[in-house]
Amino acid sequence: MKKFIGVIALATGVFLGSTVLAADNKIGYVDINGAALQSAWGKKVVDQLKKEQERLGGDLDLKAKTFKSAKEEYDKKKDVMDEKAKSKKQAELQSMAAELERLASESSQLFNKQAQEVKNPLFQKIAEIITKIGKDDKYDFIFEKSSLPFASDKNDLTKRVSAELDKSSPK
Repeated sequence: MKKFIGVIALATGVFLGSTVLAADNKIGYVDINGAALQSAWGKKVVDQLKKEQERLGGDLDLKAKTFKSAKEEYDKKKDVMDEKAKSKKQAELQSMAAELERLASESSQLFNKQAQEVKNPLFQKIAEIITKIGKDDKYDFIFEKSSLPFASDKNDLTKRVSAELDKSSPK
C-alpha cells in the first residue's frame, strides 16, 4: 500500500513538475484508504484484522501476566532467598522475559504478514477500479488525495471508487 501511494506521489511530482497542466485536462483524485474503509470489503478486512490482533494479543497478554506475577513474587521474596535460589529465579525470569519478547516479535511479524495478505487484493482491486474509471471517463490524471495540497470536492472520486469496490468485493 505504501509502495502504491509512493508511486502515485512520485508520479504526481513528475507530472506536475515537468508538465504545465492545461485547462482542458480532466483531473480527479481518490482517497484510497477512505475508499477502502467506506466499502463493505474494506470494513470486512478491518474486522478480520481486529479479530486476529485480539487473538494474538490475548496469547501475548496471558504470557505477560504470567511473567508479571512471577516477577512480583520474586520481588517480594528476594530478600529472604539465598544466593543460589535468587540466581535460579533470576535466570527463570530472564528466560521468561526473552520468551515474551520472542513471542511479541513473532506475533507482530505474523500479524503484518496476514494483514498484507488480506489487504493486497483489496488495494489491487482499487487500483484496477481507478484505472477503469480513468479510461472510461477519459481522465488525464487521477491522483491520490494525500499527494495534493488542495483539491476541489467536485473532483473527488472516492465514493465512486468505494461503490465500485462494493460491486466487485469477494463474497
